Amino acid sequence: MASQKLELNLSDSKYKAYVRHVVNSFLEEQKARQEKEAEAEAAVDNNQKEFDDDGDLIVCRLFEKRRVTIQDFRGKALVSIREYYKKDGKELPSSKGISLTEEQWSAFRKNIPNIEKAVRKMESQTT
Repeated sequence: MASQKLELNLSDSKYKAYVRHVVNSFLEEQKARQEKEAEAEAAVDNNQKEFDDDGDLIVCRLFEKRRVTIQDFRGKALVSIREYYKKDGKELPSSKGISLTEEQWSAFRKNIPNIEKAVRKMESQTT
């Protein structure tokens, strides 16, 4: 079928060698990609994860009282960017912040280049 579409005799040794080369290159790329993904997953698994008092994963601390967490709310994963305060020795989330659903987070991520461009433009106008 491929021979007919390409109008080549793929049983010819020079074409066999080329096809073998292409297939081997593809397989090597796939193997390298899988190894890289496995290394990335292992690196994430080996990092000591930090959790807040509610058991939510702290992804990063933006500032002393601000952080990004992943939380489960009624069975849905939320990315929460929020300010925290201390009460009775516990750090609690304040109402200052935002929680994004997976869909909202995805839309936000896709628009980061546009946001960065707008910030650069705004900064250039103020200097």
